[in-house]
Amino acid sequence: MPAEKISVAWGRAATHVSAMEFVRNHMIVDRQLQARIITLVLAGNFGDAPDAAAHDLGVLEMPDGVLVRCFARHAADALLLDEAGQVVLITRMHEPGVGKLALPGGFMDAVDGVVEDGRTAALREAVEETGVSAALLAQCAVFAVGKRRYDRPFDIRRAWNDIVGTAIKKGELFTVSTQGFCVKIPGDLRDVALAAGDDAASVRVMRVDELTAEMFAVPDHLEMILEAVGLR
Repeated sequence: MPAEKISVAWGRAATHVSAMEFVRNHMIVDRQLQARIITLVLAGNFGDAPDAAAHDLGVLEMPDGVLVRCFARHAADALLLDEAGQVVLITRMHEPGVGKLALPGGFMDAVDGVVEDGRTAALREAVEETGVSAALLAQCAVFAVGKRRYDRPFDIRRAWNDIVGTAIKKGELFTVSTQGFCVKIPGDLRDVALAAGDDAASVRVMRVDELTAEMFAVPDHLEMILEAVGLR
């Protein structure tokens, strides 16, 4: 989708709106702005296998009248599930949902202009954030959990730095798409050596039937887990 200025009507007092009213901890919290950005990313039709690490959605006028470029940035999550109904979860070190539970996952990297696929990104992030053995994962069945998710107004961020490997600059906005990839671990996950790393403050094994929505940093992680185990 070509970059273009996209105006958003905020009313006569737009130039007097404080940034704190629509951005909190680098997260977009204004619902009207969230809705506008989600409309743009859905119109992009980037599919389950995006051909870039990030896509330019154009320039938006913020509630305070400032023009800011917005992007779609693509991620993948790993659902490490065992035969005992357990899943590996991390505690998030950063927003969104700092201190809450999440699936191990992260952004799809581009190397020499070629973006890795979601499956590769999910497995790489699982190793980096949980310490699970890459050799173990290579022996496991892996399958995508549903389609890539773009309608995620709760995960739209303002970049706190220039983002390497993308055109996103400090202060610009990006909405995060993601897709889950289920990894069927044989046996009991409590017997697997794990160690938190990268963006994970801690890592743990939990029973799926003990999880509640309130525990999670973002709501669709629990949805993906339940879909993967056939409860949705």
